[in-house]
Amino acid sequence: MAHPVSDYEWIVVAGAIGSFFAAFGIGANDVANAFATSVGSRALTVKQACVLATVFEVSGAILMGSHVTGTIRKSIADIDCFVDEPAVLMYGCLCVIFSVGGWLLLASYLEMPVSTTHSCVGGMIGMAMVAHGPACVIWAEPTDQFPYVKGVSAIVISWFLSPLLSAISAMGLFLLVRTTVLRAKDSYDRAFKVYPLLVGVTIFINAFFIIYKGAKGLGLNKTPLEMALGISLAISAVSALLTTPLSRLIRASIDATHSTDAPAAAAAGVKELVTKGQMRSDELDVSKTMPPMSRLAEAGGQISRRLSTSIDVDPHASIQDNSVVGDMHAQAEVFDPKAEAVFRYLQIFTACCDSFAHGANDVANSIGPFAAIYAIHATGEVSSKSDMGVAGYWILALGGLGIATGLLLYGYKIMAALGVKIAKITPARGFAIELGAALIIIIGSRLGWPLSTTHCQVGATTGVALLEGKGGVNKYILVKTAVGWVITLVVVGCTAALLFAWGIHTPEQHLA
Repeated sequence: MAHPVSDYEWIVVAGAIGSFFAAFGIGANDVANAFATSVGSRALTVKQACVLATVFEVSGAILMGSHVTGTIRKSIADIDCFVDEPAVLMYGCLCVIFSVGGWLLLASYLEMPVSTTHSCVGGMIGMAMVAHGPACVIWAEPTDQFPYVKGVSAIVISWFLSPLLSAISAMGLFLLVRTTVLRAKDSYDRAFKVYPLLVGVTIFINAFFIIYKGAKGLGLNKTPLEMALGISLAISAVSALLTTPLSRLIRASIDATHSTDAPAAAAAGVKELVTKGQMRSDELDVSKTMPPMSRLAEAGGQISRRLSTSIDVDPHASIQDNSVVGDMHAQAEVFDPKAEAVFRYLQIFTACCDSFAHGANDVANSIGPFAAIYAIHATGEVSSKSDMGVAGYWILALGGLGIATGLLLYGYKIMAALGVKIAKITPARGFAIELGAALIIIIGSRLGWPLSTTHCQVGATTGVALLEGKGGVNKYILVKTAVGWVITLVVVGCTAALLFAWGIHTPEQHLA
């Protein structure tokens, strides 16, 4: 190698900037889909979802994220290829970071929920192939665990495994709830009768979710199965017992909410919207006659309003604007809104647990390329795993800040696509979707299955929607999403390969 890695501090700086850029894309795409069903069911507004997701994602990443971060994504690239070229790997990871960030933003613009993990994998594949050819990529390597292969082949298997298993799980759960509760004549009363049981099951599954999926930083993923079962059962039992007095408050709140005059409220809402529209129009007209300094202040106000639209946007507008989406929502089975409201709190709780576990596990993994850059620069050598120490907190905090920014400014696109446009979501449906996906992620994570949380979420949503018949799913959105999964590896891989080749094979070559 021409120079020691200490000469490439600029890659560390660029990597930090790129890592924030990639985290912005993760927030806009990957994180947004966790709360999409809660927004789609109107259990939360976009603003509320953004606040909750920011709190739980960042908390999970910083408090429970692993500080021993894998530098090579998911056993995709052969680390031995770069042992003698640490600076080359540093630059390669930099190319991966910017490729991932660019693709996630483009996918968010196109309203395609894609996997961050698979994006990182695609970038590593493209970079490794340019560096040392196909032999440096692990395409298919036998293992003792299902699906008995790792590498790129396992990623392809996950395209089918994740959504299929999640669809079956969520379908079964919603079918049970629909048959025993929602279609009953006394559905509202029956919902409260089974509420303690639902709370117990929800708490139990989510406790497992956090232990096995999102607590590697505390070593909870190594907890013996018997102990984990006992702890989760104890927590769920206590929660179910506490539900009895709490359910009275919930019932009183639901009764008060649904006793209001809905037509009058709707008319007031329309009047408010018209008034706001007239105010905006008046402001624009007045600004034409403003002096220069006032126009500058008005321009600043317009920029501020543009930024605020991302969290004040109405994700349900497509129901009126898009005939396909409108017909799909109109044809869906309607249940007692008071019975549906009982599931609202369970859905929000599950989404928060999902977000917390995602922050603890997936966010730490997604900053792997930057962790590799930092570790190589600090140690001067290539290692499959590197202990970040105190710096790990700063790296995770940087990722958390980028995620929060991306979610607040651009997360509404994916929330609208997955929560409104792909299918009709209500609190009961959203509860089944969130819990069904979480259940499969728990099992898959423990058994080492190559699952994607994004794919599980989409699969669970599709499964519940299919219970409405063939018209229950927006086929255009579904096909576009599936295409996005497949081309993720290709697009990010090719982008990373081009950037890497441009930097490595220039006439003035300094990295090798």
